[in-house]
Amino acid sequence: MNNQAIALKLIYNSVKHRTTLDLPTFAASLDGWEIVPLSHNGEVIGGVLVKGNEIHVGYGVAPKASIRGHIKHTLAKVIARYGSAITKVVSSNVKGLRFCERLGFVKLAEQDGIVLLECNGSKYVY
Repeated sequence: MNNQAIALKLIYNSVKHRTTLDLPTFAASLDGWEIVPLSHNGEVIGGVLVKGNEIHVGYGVAPKASIRGHIKHTLAKVIARYGSAITKVVSSNVKGLRFCERLGFVKLAEQDGIVLLECNGSKYVY
């Protein structure tokens, strides 16, 4: 299995409790998304999904060290290309919201339990 396939499986495992999709259907729903594997000590532990200026992060293995640097690198590329990055987080996912805030995302809106956040690179990215 290549690194992108491993990353996809780990991302799926991080969200499968919030979806009714099985892995093949989840993978098919990501047509057009770039999968950027996140590694620590040579092991893929998660990934970043990127489509335009929208990104999402998922881990299959809890990081033993901060890998924000890897995520920041991907985030910085998206911001350089589009001027900002957006993501969506379920409002009950407090850890996910805090993580996004540490990366420099700010809340734009909330609707139906989904929080829309944006990062323009002014905090922590570069």
